[in-house]
Amino acid sequence: MDVITEAIGGLRSGVSYAHRVDETDDWGWSHPPFEGVGFYVLLHGEGWAAAEGGPSYRVTAGDVVLCPNGARHGFSRRPRPLDDLPTCRHEKTAAEGEDRNAEARVICGAYRLTRGRVHPFLRSMPPLVAVPGLGAERALVALLGQEVAEERHGTAATRAALIDLMLVTLLRSYAPPEEDDPGIAAALDAIHENPRAPWNVRRLSEVAGLSRTVFTGRFSSSIGKPPMAYVSSVRLDLAARLLRGTTRPLSAIAHEVGYASEFAFAAAFRRKYGVPPGRFRHETPAEAPSEEGTRCSGRWGR
Repeated sequence: MDVITEAIGGLRSGVSYAHRVDETDDWGWSHPPFEGVGFYVLLHGEGWAAAEGGPSYRVTAGDVVLCPNGARHGFSRRPRPLDDLPTCRHEKTAAEGEDRNAEARVICGAYRLTRGRVHPFLRSMPPLVAVPGLGAERALVALLGQEVAEERHGTAATRAALIDLMLVTLLRSYAPPEEDDPGIAAALDAIHENPRAPWNVRRLSEVAGLSRTVFTGRFSSSIGKPPMAYVSSVRLDLAARLLRGTTRPLSAIAHEVGYASEFAFAAAFRRKYGVPPGRFRHETPAEAPSEEGTRCSGRWGR
């Protein structure tokens, strides 16, 4: 298990979406802060991307802009202060089709978390990361473009998978090569392969082939949290995905992720997500736009 895989896994308890925007005239919008990760792929035209507290980037066709931690940001035809840009609004649109007069064509994708926070690795990144040129990602962008062009059976599943792939590709371009610690890697793999196992520091240190003291120090340094805090995080992230993606009863989910009782599970879940698991399951993720026929658009008067 590596930091990118872990970061993407933590996003899957949220809501993913993608849509295409065709813009003309003096276009632009700003996006308020949100808990999640987003990206823009500029298919046609050129523009400028900027985030609060960060530099501006000139973006040309084929470039991708990653917003790894939901900072307030803007995207526009020409450089403008964020306060001068209208706030992004999600609008219902007619059936998608190419606007041949569009000066800019953008694919927007995101994961939004209604509960919890993005991974520390994502929070440590700059508010915007510009990735020039599509290169090997061209085929991936083409597939995502097809999926946002029309609604078909399985669209929600394929969009989520393609957004995952896009985020992994973008994060790989940013993350420095890691020096793998075989012992820590073995412990991480064991946790993710069987999160419900009765893990403790002694058992994990045995998997890693290290003393408990050395293991705890290396694990905390590499992952950013102590071993058992990490185990709890993995279990609760899995529980969140099961709550949103299945109809299994809470008692079954509690057992599946390694809690001895539904009460203990509910208490731990509430500490992390701020609500009981039952409410989390039925909560409507109001922050995220509907997948069907939405777009982010904004213009200011000329």
